[in-house]
Amino acid sequence: MRVSAKCDYACKALLELTLHWPDKKPVQIHEISEKQDIPIKYLVQILIQLKRIGFVDSIRGKEGGYNLAIAPDKITLGKVMREIGGPLLPMANHAVKNEQTFGRIWHEVENVMAKVLDKVTFEDIVNKVRGRGKAVVYQI
Repeated sequence: MRVSAKCDYACKALLELTLHWPDKKPVQIHEISEKQDIPIKYLVQILIQLKRIGFVDSIRGKEGGYNLAIAPDKITLGKVMREIGGPLLPMANHAVKNEQTFGRIWHEVENVMAKVLDKVTFEDIVNKVRGRGKAVVYQI
């Protein structure tokens, strides 16, 4: 499984917004960028996509910024990864359709990954961050 930079940045942006949940004060884009080390030019596009999907809301103006649109316990890592990056293991669907030897195995691997990633919510991630006092790095 490969996690694209776009998907990684989207998860980091959501993490930063979750750290401010349920504070109603919007988080400004430069704050998200600085705290999560995301280049602004990418962050703007990612936040637009996250807004279109329904994960974030934006508030215009000098005091504007971004907030989560839904509770962090309703946003799973798996959903974000699929919405931003597409299938977790794109090879699986291609291999199954072409009846390749490993097609069923890849499909099983994708299902196991989905089960794990769909259990992890952004509330869980923030609880781990706050409990340890440092950022959590998930590697698969």
